[in-house]
Amino acid sequence: MSQGSNYSQLLRPIGQMLESLGVQSFILTVEGDDFSVRGQKPRENSKPNEVKSLRAIWQSMRAPKHGSEGSSIPSSGVVELHYAPDDIERMEIEGRAKRKAADSGDAPEAHALSQILRACGAFVDQKEGRMLAVKKEDQNITIDYESAMKRKISEQFTVASLYDYWVKMYLKRRTRSQER
Repeated sequence: MSQGSNYSQLLRPIGQMLESLGVQSFILTVEGDDFSVRGQKPRENSKPNEVKSLRAIWQSMRAPKHGSEGSSIPSSGVVELHYAPDDIERMEIEGRAKRKAADSGDAPEAHALSQILRACGAFVDQKEGRMLAVKKEDQNITIDYESAMKRKISEQFTVASLYDYWVKMYLKRRTRSQER
């Protein structure tokens, strides 16, 4: 990704896709302009979750593919996804349309995976760094990035510790949108 990338906007649609697939633990890596995710779906014990998962899989299969986005969801629960910039742009446009149609005026759910990834991206954006990877296991998150001084840095957070950062980010965006 080029310097000045907006990782907070790039990571949110990936988080939305992971939410729809029920992925909770994963490693997301950045390779040039592309993003790859390898994750583990939790074992599903109830029928309603299974139906939701099947619906998400069906929708992802119906979505137009550009050859670079692929997913593999074998019975082991391992999920592998690959996104090129065009894929992320398409998912962002679709997500924006869904949010506009369902605009209830409510604040986004801070603990949603899309918002967690958005906060991780905003963290790297604020550091003026280059995202290398985000790893989430249970409630622990590790962000690997290259600093503006070309130093590789790894920082660890919990979902709870990212919450305060997300709230500040949300309030800043909300204030900007109200000023317009």
